Amino acid sequence: MAWRLRLTGNAMRPLPNWIRCLSTFLVAAAVGAPAAFAEADHATRRAQRVSGQLVVRAKAGASPAAVDRALASAGIRTRRRLHLAGAEVVNLPALEVPRAERALRISGVFKSVERDHLASIAALPNDPLYSSQWGLMRTGVPAAWDLSIGGTAAPVAVIDTGVDLSHPDLSGKLLPGYDFFNDDADPSDDHGHGTRMSGIIGAAWNNAEGIAGVAPGSPLLPIKALGADGKGPYSAIAEGITWAVDQGARVISLSLSGPSPSPAIQAAVSYALSNGAVCVAAAGNDASDDPVYPAATTGVVAVGAIDEFDNHAWFSNTGAWLSHSAPGMGLATTDLGGGYAPSSGTSPAAAFSAGIFSLLFTFEPGLSPVEAIGRVEQGTFDLGASGWDPTFGWGGVDALATLVPGEPGAAPPDDNDPVIELLAPTKGSLVSGNFSVEVAANDDVGVTRVELFVDNRKHATESEPPYSFSIDASTLTPGQHKLRAYAFDAAGNRRNTKNVKILTTPGVGLLVKKAKVVGNKVNINAQFALPEGVVFNPATDAISVTLESDGSIVLEAAATAGQLQVLGAKAKGTVAAAVPSEGTVRIKTASNSNQPELYTLKVNATNLDPMAPIDGLVVLSVQVGDVQLSQPLSLRPQGSSRMIYP
Repeated sequence: MAWRLRLTGNAMRPLPNWIRCLSTFLVAAAVGAPAAFAEADHATRRAQRVSGQLVVRAKAGASPAAVDRALASAGIRTRRRLHLAGAEVVNLPALEVPRAERALRISGVFKSVERDHLASIAALPNDPLYSSQWGLMRTGVPAAWDLSIGGTAAPVAVIDTGVDLSHPDLSGKLLPGYDFFNDDADPSDDHGHGTRMSGIIGAAWNNAEGIAGVAPGSPLLPIKALGADGKGPYSAIAEGITWAVDQGARVISLSLSGPSPSPAIQAAVSYALSNGAVCVAAAGNDASDDPVYPAATTGVVAVGAIDEFDNHAWFSNTGAWLSHSAPGMGLATTDLGGGYAPSSGTSPAAAFSAGIFSLLFTFEPGLSPVEAIGRVEQGTFDLGASGWDPTFGWGGVDALATLVPGEPGAAPPDDNDPVIELLAPTKGSLVSGNFSVEVAANDDVGVTRVELFVDNRKHATESEPPYSFSIDASTLTPGQHKLRAYAFDAAGNRRNTKNVKILTTPGVGLLVKKAKVVGNKVNINAQFALPEGVVFNPATDAISVTLESDGSIVLEAAATAGQLQVLGAKAKGTVAAAVPSEGTVRIKTASNSNQPELYTLKVNATNLDPMAPIDGLVVLSVQVGDVQLSQPLSLRPQGSSRMIYP
């Protein structure tokens, strides 16, 4: 009877919110013209621009209509959307770029407006999901990349369910593989597990696609030994190991496990060791200390899983056969169909360590398997009981310390919450049109995203500073609303601001709270906001009120400079109505000490004769000095002679 192995990845456990969404992320395209990148000496490199080209990114929450209006008003006619959320490349004659750039910046709709530049190869990956790959940062992989990114000296054989041969983050990395499950030369993945493990090990880096693998420079040798149900015979595994060694693989990744030892697999592992290759296997997801195979096979490196806080993963097996631990919770990786998904289990932990072995063999090709295993184990950061223990093995893997003994590269776990503050608008502000919400957020390791909520409902998400959002006030009911922002870091820590209550209006700087028309009387209670730096001084500024309905003026009255009596922060006075010909209008204003740009306004008009008819749809306009404010209203009938708002 042949034993069948099963996959040891994707143990079920609630994942942090940030990782649940990874599969829906769009892969960002490289920004720039189709011109080839140029390498130049760093000391003489100069910023080179793409003539007549700007890159604009709309603020989170900005409506497509608002973006279209802003681009049209700046004279933009040619535009191309990027896969990057909210980003577009716009083109115009080179001489018009400065004017258009200024117009777009002051529109309030865009998070950034920049000249499109040419770039040279960067030192760190530009892969869009790189910042969410906590495992790389925790184990010092970026620091190790300065010495080794892997290479042809250390191919990694992935013995699994196969691989998505056309995945954009993998296709250029794949050597001709084999399917020992179906006995043919097509190792295509019909399950998904092998594709996920391959991405963790060696997804391409700096290609503006998804993620970066631990060893992005190493070739991958896909070997299919498991079927569509994630199971396969021991014989296929043993044959796959032997064949991989004959093809020149230095690292064999085995993210699978079975319940019984196998002489055939033991012989294949011994063959690998005698020919300079290391076999790395998953410790299993049974939360048990019972040995599983090939992890417990003599000569195999058995890897357990830890989370982003250096905790032992609840499902990860323990035992005397454990070598060390590696990240195995919520690792972003490649998935079938060209997508990306999170992966948890000792499977991704083993794949992660396989990538580090490839970095080491590329850095020092002359190492024997035993020497390489010793370097990885001696380079770990200690976890649990001092020294080796059955829960963590020798500890958590450290890529830099593996390459350079005594030089730890692993960062400590991130236990601190981010710091976040909602800067604008401030409490009590009256906003209108497309207004900006500005948030400041920072973290000791790094903020991965900021989410803005309006009235307890998520409005938009921003993943990089400055954390600026756009809201169209016309989409909100007039009146008070609550803003709240959340900041998240890669470890899942979260902090939010307190609710900031603001006022919104569909008009321009004017919010009517109540309005009533009874016979020949009009009563209006409102608030208005003046632009920053502008103050209403009744002694030197006039104020006028106009109410229109169906193109006809129902009420018009004005208090000239000095006509209102000033009592501290309040001003009041009675003036004659200009329209209609008869009537008196009492105007009261008051400034807010906590919000100096916010004012209350009360208008009580009586004995208006003859009044123009009101059809329910009206526009109230208020002019304060040189500032024009307005709001459309819909009055509703209440009884036979009364109309009210709201």
